Amino acid sequence: MRRFVIAVLSAVLAMTVGGCAADKGTRPTARQSRMSGSGPWRPVGHTGNPGNLYGVVATAAQDAWAVGDENNEPVVMRWRGGTWTGVEVPGQLGLNSLRVVAASGPGDVWVFGAAGLAGGQESRAARWNGSQWTPAWREPNSLVDAATVAGPGDVWVAARRRGGDGTCRSFLRHHTAAGWSAVALPSVVCVHAMHALSPRDVWAVGESRGRPVTLHWDGRRWRTVPLPPAVAGPTGELRGLAAQSPTQLWAVGRTGRMGGAVGPVAVRWDGHRWVSVVGSGVAGKFVNAAADGHGGVFVSAFSASGDDLVFHYDGQKWSSEHVASDHSITGLAVIPGTSQVVAVGVCCEGYDEDTSGKIWMRR
Repeated sequence: MRRFVIAVLSAVLAMTVGGCAADKGTRPTARQSRMSGSGPWRPVGHTGNPGNLYGVVATAAQDAWAVGDENNEPVVMRWRGGTWTGVEVPGQLGLNSLRVVAASGPGDVWVFGAAGLAGGQESRAARWNGSQWTPAWREPNSLVDAATVAGPGDVWVAARRRGGDGTCRSFLRHHTAAGWSAVALPSVVCVHAMHALSPRDVWAVGESRGRPVTLHWDGRRWRTVPLPPAVAGPTGELRGLAAQSPTQLWAVGRTGRMGGAVGPVAVRWDGHRWVSVVGSGVAGKFVNAAADGHGGVFVSAFSASGDDLVFHYDGQKWSSEHVASDHSITGLAVIPGTSQVVAVGVCCEGYDEDTSGKIWMRR
């Protein structure tokens, strides 16, 4: 079952968005969970079966969005301080799946995925302006891995071509008031996550020829930013990225090669350099990150036991929290101005067709 989930999370299905849709709570396949939880995390919503949730973003103290798919149809769920409900997307638009969500506010939400049942034949994006969806971008023969919104209409997308020699090579597209443009990366890089603090302060993390890498956009060009030798030297990658301020940035990932011995990586940007913060006793490989707003960070980790955990670093020490059994966490977000944290992912109950996209919130 778990192997199926991991395979699903590695595949991009289909998506296209357009037209007008109201934000409603009547979507029958995006319903609130009735399960009870223990500890600080509780289940608060889920898709139907089979379903997946891939990304989450929080835009305000009472506004958050999660995206995914269910039965080859798109899933968009929204939280407004109460229950998670579905945002209706017209079926005639031909949407199949949504992979990435990014936003600058409740009225500027961007979703990304792929069009066509073949999966990944064409990447597409759509924008929610507070009342309707409009088509925003398309790129043939590509897969979207990451996106970030620096401000209204200022959007970055990292994608890669299908096929090739097996080396992951990202390309970037940048949207401004002048439209979409291609922006060059400084080297062969596979971008896994992006985060914009402003139009002139954008970060990206991933891997370059098997080694972790961080990149920074200063408004004119992208440049590679050195990592500590202990992180930059070994094989590995950075998967998660979160920011609280220009001097409080977090990147997380792993050392080692997939299929072999791996260990967690966490680094913090202090405004001048990256500093390693992983302490002894932290197990697993880090995947997603969300700044807690108080100088610390929440991180999801795939553990050796097979369950995903959430670790919290409070600026001095790490602690771990159990979210749910037999699950995979695919996204984390902290609700701005609060101590609440949202996790989305996939949970399984015995058979492949029973997979369901899940939402958990931390008390």
